[in-house]
Amino acid sequence: MSFFLKWLRPGTSSRIGLRPHRTVEVRLAFEAAYERALIEIESTLGANVYVDDRNGRLIEAGFGVINNERIRCTFDEIDATHTQVRIEALFHAGSAVPEKSAAVDALADAVARATGV
Repeated sequence: MSFFLKWLRPGTSSRIGLRPHRTVEVRLAFEAAYERALIEIESTLGANVYVDDRNGRLIEAGFGVINNERIRCTFDEIDATHTQVRIEALFHAGSAVPEKSAAVDALADAVARATGV
């Protein structure tokens, strides 16, 4: 039993798998919400879009001196005129993952302000 406790290190692994994220609901159809997110990623964050997969409902962008933080946006249609946008921060393996991300907060606020419910 002590082997498993040492291996799992329960005192240090409570944040495994957790990333800074926010979900916003916007009063737009999916296509318009997707376009708004692309615009805000560039204008608010100044990020470079690396993955623009409209069919997969996914956008990934990176920024920083060495692209140390990436942002992922995924989209779920609530109905014909409302879309839920999930924005999360991604970090390289082994990076310290902060509890909050200023980029996630800024993008979520910009998307919500421009199109919010």
